[in-house]
Amino acid sequence: MTLDVHVAPEQVMKYAADGALTKHALGTLLSAPARRRFTEACARVEAQYTEACRAEGDPCLESGCSMEGERCLQPLLRAGTEYHKKCGAEWATLFADAANRDPSWRLTLSGYEIA
Repeated sequence: MTLDVHVAPEQVMKYAADGALTKHALGTLLSAPARRRFTEACARVEAQYTEACRAEGDPCLESGCSMEGERCLQPLLRAGTEYHKKCGAEWATLFADAANRDPSWRLTLSGYEIA
């Protein structure tokens, strides 16, 4: 489904909370300062997934975890929509304040498909 330019901010926040939009898509709807805070918040979520994966003691590679001290893509892929929901929740707190929205957020959003 494609959204039109008249979509309500609350509806977009619901889509984000449901995990229907990617981190990249959500970031493009925020102002530059808010986007930076959003990226930092998602980095914390990604680090939590990476640490939880590392704590399982079952690395992707026989030689061990290749992402020591970094964020790993594998646990994010396994988490799927749950990862997008967590980043979406972080995003919604920022997007709720109209001052954090990119001036062209509606036009940008109208180019995205919502699953």
